[in-house]
Amino acid sequence: MQFSPLDSVHRALDAKMVPFGGWDMPLSYPGGTLEEHRACRSDAVAFDVSHLGTVRVQGPAALEALQRTLTNDLNKIQPGRAQYTHLLDPETASVVDDIIVWWVAPDVFDVMPNASNTEGVRSALANAAEQGEISIAETTALRAVIAIQGPKAIERLATVLPEAAAVGRFRVKEFSFEGADCIVAGTGYT
Repeated sequence: MQFSPLDSVHRALDAKMVPFGGWDMPLSYPGGTLEEHRACRSDAVAFDVSHLGTVRVQGPAALEALQRTLTNDLNKIQPGRAQYTHLLDPETASVVDDIIVWWVAPDVFDVMPNASNTEGVRSALANAAEQGEISIAETTALRAVIAIQGPKAIERLATVLPEAAAVGRFRVKEFSFEGADCIVAGTGYT
């Protein structure tokens, strides 16, 4: 069982914890699911989605390697942008997963697969890459991911992290918060 970096916070808030895809994740809090739903529809809520995978692809040939495996053209975006796409198996041309690619820096990409398919995505990327041209590493355990959702999400985020709130739709930006390196992305499709 894996645990979110925010596990102690969830437990301190008396969350009901349940197994989900090999992770111990919060299902609900004492206020109830209906209250959370209303807040998400009328205000803003924060969801711990640290169970979602992250595969970092980097190196001088990272863009070229990704281009060989994705259905969309990353050349249509640039560093600091994100793209929703599909990762294909190079052997069968079947879809491995639908993903979001964050183009973090010129030679650095974070591939965000579905939680249950992180290893499959990492493996497919490694198989498609030519030996030594890029580095591919699953970085899921090295970070927390918090999704802020709801009509007032940007307004609420701006009170804490104005720099993060200024990042637009399908944009990606690195920044520092209280000594921690962070990435904010205006993405999501839940």
